[in-house]
Amino acid sequence: MINIFYIALGGGLGASLRHLINESLRHTSLFSLPLGIMAINFLGCFCMGIAMAQLSELKDNLYFFLIVGFLGSFTTMSAFSQQAIEMLYNGKDMNALVYVVASVGSCILGTYIAYTLFKTS
Repeated sequence: MINIFYIALGGGLGASLRHLINESLRHTSLFSLPLGIMAINFLGCFCMGIAMAQLSELKDNLYFFLIVGFLGSFTTMSAFSQQAIEMLYNGKDMNALVYVVASVGSCILGTYIAYTLFKTS
């Protein structure tokens, strides 16, 4: 039951940080792509790779706080999906395609690079 407390605490902090970063990057774009959620998801996935490399064997309080709670709420598939659908509805099909491919590709690459760099055994 204590795990729920750590997940909730990490989740609240992760979601709050996501909001702050996204708001600070609200008017920043890269090739007409919304940079906030894309950067958040990359950073979160990179951190997830580090956490996987260092904590995946442990199911302790830090695991539940950081991996399940904080990083689980910091990264966001729902905002990513909403932004891609908005681009499609606004006739920006190519932007939506580039956004989806770049987001998914960079997140997988970020997780892989971090996991590879920080895996100890």
